[in-house]
Amino acid sequence: MALAAATLVLVGGCGEQQAIEDEVMAGPEDTSVSGEEQVPEIEEVEPSKEAADFTVPLVDGGEASLSDYEGKILVLDFWATWCAACVKEFPAYEELYGSWDHDKVEYLGLAADGDMGTVKAFLEGRPDLTLPMAVASDELLDAYLPTRTLPSSRVIDGDGVIRYEFKGAGAEKVKEAVRLLLEEDDGAATGNGAEHPAEADAPTE
Repeated sequence: MALAAATLVLVGGCGEQQAIEDEVMAGPEDTSVSGEEQVPEIEEVEPSKEAADFTVPLVDGGEASLSDYEGKILVLDFWATWCAACVKEFPAYEELYGSWDHDKVEYLGLAADGDMGTVKAFLEGRPDLTLPMAVASDELLDAYLPTRTLPSSRVIDGDGVIRYEFKGAGAEKVKEAVRLLLEEDDGAATGNGAEHPAEADAPTE
């Protein structure tokens, strides 16, 4: 009984409660990115789909569009000021963001509050939070997050294709997804996985 109550406190109010509750009951996720790590099992979106275009206002000023991240891996982190599970993940994302090469990987937090003033006031109370943040429009949420499940994340490759989707706490899964996509990109750059050099150079009879 105590476990169930704790679970409801952890995920209550973050949208589609039962879906996230089931994930938490299956085993709480350690969002730490240091120390001994357990690599989570993740699966790509099947079939993969092209990411919907968007333009959103950034909390620090200006705008961000999907096209701004062309050629880079982009992590979209959907959250809200009232979602305790979302806010709890920020330190893990901060560590990941600091470890990534931003010529290759970028992060964009998308607040589902719908009001810039609310989001800005919330972030101003957290000066140590340096993650790029924007406010999501209803149209963007409809395209990427129709169930409004929070927290949720999407990992988009350099070609603008959604490769991974995660519901619930996902920083560790995002970390692994980014690692796999970077590994894939490195393999493509060196020619691995496309055509074996020995086979390519073999004479035909």
